Amino acid sequence: MCAEIDALTTLDLEGVDGLNGPALHQDMRRASDKLQAFAARVLARVEADGRWATSGSRTFPDWMACQELASYGAVRREVTLGRALDEDLPATAQEISVGGVTLEHAQVLARLGPTSDARRAALASGAPDRNEAYLVERAKALPVDEYRREVQRWATRVDADAAEREHDQACAKEHLTFSRKDDGVAFQGFLTAEHGHALATALRAVAGVPSVGDQRSREERQAAALVDAARIVLDRGLAGGGQQVRPHISVHVSWEALLRLQATHLDGPADGSANGGADGSADVSLVAQLDDGRPVPGSLLARIACDSEISRIVFGPRGDVLDVGRAQRTYSGQQRRAVIARDRSCRYPGCGAPPTLGEVHHVVPWLQGGVTSIRNGILLCWFHHDLVHRRGVVIRSDPRRAWRFFRRDGTSLDDGPTSGDGGAPAGAPADGSRGAGRGVGGRDAEGDVGGRGAASGAGRGGMASGAGVTALARAAPLAADSPGDAAQPELDLTG
Repeated sequence: MCAEIDALTTLDLEGVDGLNGPALHQDMRRASDKLQAFAARVLARVEADGRWATSGSRTFPDWMACQELASYGAVRREVTLGRALDEDLPATAQEISVGGVTLEHAQVLARLGPTSDARRAALASGAPDRNEAYLVERAKALPVDEYRREVQRWATRVDADAAEREHDQACAKEHLTFSRKDDGVAFQGFLTAEHGHALATALRAVAGVPSVGDQRSREERQAAALVDAARIVLDRGLAGGGQQVRPHISVHVSWEALLRLQATHLDGPADGSANGGADGSADVSLVAQLDDGRPVPGSLLARIACDSEISRIVFGPRGDVLDVGRAQRTYSGQQRRAVIARDRSCRYPGCGAPPTLGEVHHVVPWLQGGVTSIRNGILLCWFHHDLVHRRGVVIRSDPRRAWRFFRRDGTSLDDGPTSGDGGAPAGAPADGSRGAGRGVGGRDAEGDVGGRGAASGAGRGGMASGAGVTALARAAPLAADSPGDAAQPELDLTG
């Protein structure tokens, strides 16, 4: 085998040009894919044999990396591929052997597919819209990057609970570190997809279009935009204000998924049911997605829907936009000022984050009939607003304290302060309302915006990413005689 490869790689390339080169490269790439897939399966069997453990190495990738002077990451990826092809993806292995799919497509499926019992069961099932054969056919039709997003949506659809766990793990990995260097500062970190989108969108907005004569690279312009964004916040005093308007991220969600979110008991722990059950019964089109197609876990969708503007976009049967309208806005500037005047700081037990770092949370979610009112609003910092939705924390008013927080099992979290910094202002009712009379800014203190469909104004709080949210919803087929019917349209949630 080595002699044949040597003979092939020593061929004279003088006659290779732009006409015959692509076909030659494709043939060699297919041959290379076959060899690498076979080598990965060999490696998986070496791992399963177990004799490598007698060397004292902690893991098989450690041992193999030392044997072949390879990187740990490369060995781990190869073993993951080989194990998946042998145990969970027989159809994929067969297609690689005949050149039906590329090695990259197989690597994507091996990394994202057999990652939970429910997903393995879906791969091995006879369901034509979620088994391995379905994903193999998609691999034949899609470029690798688009296929990666397709498999991510599939994984969320067939096991929403696992998607929630993966989202929690990603949240726990978030970090940002700065290191001083002789000539400046270096930093590295990790953000969730949501927060990464918010940061990238903000940098694009600040960077704008390069001016004539601007020779800086994309990376140089992004670095300058990051510094400029910090200067905007500091120079204009935005860190000291309480009324931000930040529409920066879009989430695409079907009308059916929005109805499912409405029907879900959001006071419970997030289980991904807004994106379909763990049995994968929901259609892939019902999975909420970011602009680039990355799926959004149910708890994150619930938190976004809690404090985002909601618009509807009605589509025709061929995807034509027939109508665009506004269905809901969040807390207005005056309402937000009233909530801030009452709560002063984040009301989560033990937290005292200032209003500039938070947003107003609907205690009874709007999608469950809660109104956009001061009485139904509570000030939470971005971090704890996200945590309330992810952990299913229940918030209730208490006659003795402004707010009480409970875990899903009914046990109470540590009580927050009742007065002083972060507490309710003197004279505020114990249940957290403002009572009768005039509120901040000469508006009725209750500030109700009456449930669904009434605009509350332009102001809104921020998100954990420091940006607002736009959620675009795709919906059920349109009834020809009622394009505005609430049960028919495809929604656009904008926040």
